[in-house]
Amino acid sequence: MLCLVAGTVLFPLCVFAQSEGPPGPFAVDVRASTGSLPQDASFFPPAPTGTPIPTGALGFDIGGHAYFFRLGPARIGLGVNLIRVGGEASRPAPRSSTGSPPLARMPQVNTRVRMVTPQLSFNFGSSRGWSYLSAGVGQIAVSTATSEFASDSTSTAATIPARTREIAALQTINFGGGARWFNTEHLAFSFDVRFHKARGRTTEEVSTVPVTLVTASAGISLK
Repeated sequence: MLCLVAGTVLFPLCVFAQSEGPPGPFAVDVRASTGSLPQDASFFPPAPTGTPIPTGALGFDIGGHAYFFRLGPARIGLGVNLIRVGGEASRPAPRSSTGSPPLARMPQVNTRVRMVTPQLSFNFGSSRGWSYLSAGVGQIAVSTATSEFASDSTSTAATIPARTREIAALQTINFGGGARWFNTEHLAFSFDVRFHKARGRTTEEVSTVPVTLVTASAGISLK
């Protein structure tokens, strides 16, 4: 994946560069996104050992960027993207020989992640197509939910209610790269690969560990 990021900067854009202006002056991104999700137990409500948790996610990535001045071969840009992804883990179906199936002994687990990613970017190419490297400091919020489940398999099993854990405003460092190719004057295909390194945090309610998440987005850009 790191090779993919580096390749976006080295990819030749000369096909678009003839008599074109510099990257920009602005771009608006609308993309589909996929990514990884937190796996540490500190991000989840209490659940039985062996409960499946989601590992991959789907969602969207929207944002805007403006481009201001040249610095050597690059044009400097500033912007911010909002990325929201989520996933759900399936659980084994409960078995029953009579009547309606019993309540499962493991909960269904649902994870949602929201990332706000301000970015300072270095852009290479022309107004018809450019690649970039960018980084910034932002925040992520993680929400995980478990469905109700049975405490054991007996007929007198207690029902454990659905629970949710909300972890908001974890500080992150994001870095990555991508490219935009304009097939028309205002519409481009674009993609972005980004790493999000979130700090751990300890409060009275919960203590979380540092975590690194990865997102990959593809869609369109407008200018």
